Amino acid sequence: MNRIIGCLILLLAGTPVLPEKVLAQDTVRVSFGQFVDMAHNYSANLDAQQKNVRLAENRLNQAQAGRILPNLNLTTAHGLVPGVYSPNNYNPSQFYLDPQLENDWENWGIFTQAEISGIQPVFTWGGIRNAINAARKGADAAQYQFDSQKESFTFQLFELYQSAILAKELQRLMNDALSQLEQAERELERLREDGDESLEEKDVFEFNIFKAEFQAYRTEVEQTVNFVQRSWNQVLATDRSTVYLPEERYLDPVPVQIQQLEFYEEHALQNRAELKGIAAAEEAANYGLNAARSRYYPNLVIGVSAGAGYTPNRPRQTNPFIRNRTNFLSASIGFGFRQNLNFWQVNSEVQHSEIQLRQTRDYRDAAEEGILFELGDQYREARITESRRQSKANALRISNEWLRTEQIDFDIGFGDINNLVDAVKKKMELEMEVTELTFDLNMKVAQLHRSAGLPLHELLPGNSD
Repeated sequence: MNRIIGCLILLLAGTPVLPEKVLAQDTVRVSFGQFVDMAHNYSANLDAQQKNVRLAENRLNQAQAGRILPNLNLTTAHGLVPGVYSPNNYNPSQFYLDPQLENDWENWGIFTQAEISGIQPVFTWGGIRNAINAARKGADAAQYQFDSQKESFTFQLFELYQSAILAKELQRLMNDALSQLEQAERELERLREDGDESLEEKDVFEFNIFKAEFQAYRTEVEQTVNFVQRSWNQVLATDRSTVYLPEERYLDPVPVQIQQLEFYEEHALQNRAELKGIAAAEEAANYGLNAARSRYYPNLVIGVSAGAGYTPNRPRQTNPFIRNRTNFLSASIGFGFRQNLNFWQVNSEVQHSEIQLRQTRDYRDAAEEGILFELGDQYREARITESRRQSKANALRISNEWLRTEQIDFDIGFGDINNLVDAVKKKMELEMEVTELTFDLNMKVAQLHRSAGLPLHELLPGNSD
């Protein structure tokens, strides 16, 4: 029993403890699926991880925006400009021919100029396409990482959910055992009053010692029940006017048969979110490498530009070889090539991408080996716990028969108080062990499902994804 309480305390050690004063409360029973949904809504860790997914999606949007006019610039200029006059009375459209043209400092006008230029890639040797694919796979990897965090959080919630059922089960066992102890105590008192010579003082002392130890266990269980309830309220961020309890009232083994190890290994290699994330990261690294290599070659681009300037006190010059920067209109379009001539820099980028690709492949191999090893160990422990629980459950059935026999003997007047107390103690001990092993078995099966990428909702009746 001490180990059960220790496990609960370790599980809930990070949960703040609320005051024990209880207000008028409503009790609501929730299924595991409802418990998970409510807790996910208040998970700061999941919210932070979700932001990473949005950042990755934003990087994808940036890469896709590079398809159309990635370089498009607009420049404007404004100011005051003096007018001009021709001492030789040239036509305003031919002012550029007058060698004596001067500024008219008594005639000022507002100068406005705007120039726009853009470059549209036409052929980049797959550079843009690979950059977009790399960003898309990066977004997939971030999503899988979020799914993995969500699965881990769900497993923690399953442990907390099972702990709540365990705490209530221990409380019920304590109440049943207390009733049996009170019956044994009444028989002891009756034997002492009748002066039964078969009753020795050491029997009374042993019973009182056991009763005192039992009271300590009972207090420990009551505190654990309160602790688990406060933790539920903390996880669900609920007000203290509502008490949430598990839908299941008894701690039973999860209704799932343990399959062969190969089943879990195959499912894990196909469905573990971590492996999917690493696979997506590997594809992203491969696309990134192809994008880096494309920089070795010149890109075919289309360049466009247009500009206009207007100043009301300066006439436009119509000669095509003369451009008045204060009053003009122009546009141009053409083809060209762009090439990064710093090949040392390009080579370093390619090497960096190659290292990233090899790194993701190493991660994938290591993750697969680690998952298979983890599954093997968890499968062994689950099978051992299943066998131990079955053995203890059989022993508990025998213990119940023994206790009923001793109680019947007492009812007809042939009972022995020592045998009754021993039967009660043995039944309590076995009930605690079976309850503990049931909790351990459920957690080991849940961990097996978590490691295999199987949903935890199917482990409890009435729950589904």
